Amino acid sequence: MKKIDLNELYDLMYDHLDPNGWWPGRSDWQVIWSTILIQNTNWKNVDKALATLYQATNFWPENILKMPDDKLEKAIASAGFYTRKAATLKRLATYFQKYDFDLDKCRQLSKDQLRSELLSIKGIGPETADVILMYGIQKGEFVVDKYARRLFNCLDYQLPVSYQKAKDLVEANVDHFTLRNYQNFHAMIVIFNQQYKLPKDFENTFLNGHQLIIEK
Repeated sequence: MKKIDLNELYDLMYDHLDPNGWWPGRSDWQVIWSTILIQNTNWKNVDKALATLYQATNFWPENILKMPDDKLEKAIASAGFYTRKAATLKRLATYFQKYDFDLDKCRQLSKDQLRSELLSIKGIGPETADVILMYGIQKGEFVVDKYARRLFNCLDYQLPVSYQKAKDLVEANVDHFTLRNYQNFHAMIVIFNQQYKLPKDFENTFLNGHQLIIEK
């Protein structure tokens, strides 16, 4: 069993996987709305909802706020849980209104402040907040999703149950990660899970025989 740290894991995955083009979007706004729509569903359903939402709003938050609730719910119905998700979309659009719907203004703020503000919005949990920050606002974050937990378990390492503790642990053990590094890492973890149907096919992967070591 070969022991590797997080930086070695990143390099090994990058040598075998192509994370480029992950989470594509017509605009940053599309990416942001998709983080809400993807909750508890699949990308096929989200794609349908995004197409309808784009036709109705051009993805502009001002237009989302102007839409009657019933029309917004109908537009995103294919993503499921449309009543709850429509309300979350409007709350998120209202949040960005205080920054004049200008994502560049948001990017000038610290990620700690932005993350705290996003987490105060009903319907947005830590995972969604981190994905919004990383892909929509361009702040480096490690996303502790089910894919990360599955991969780490296969590498004989169990992350803390607490989302925040797991996130802090990983971020403290990667060297000089930039935004692109965090985006690539998240993309490769998801791609790896999808290609190899973890944990079932892990033994057939290039990571088999490795054990992840993380200093606490």
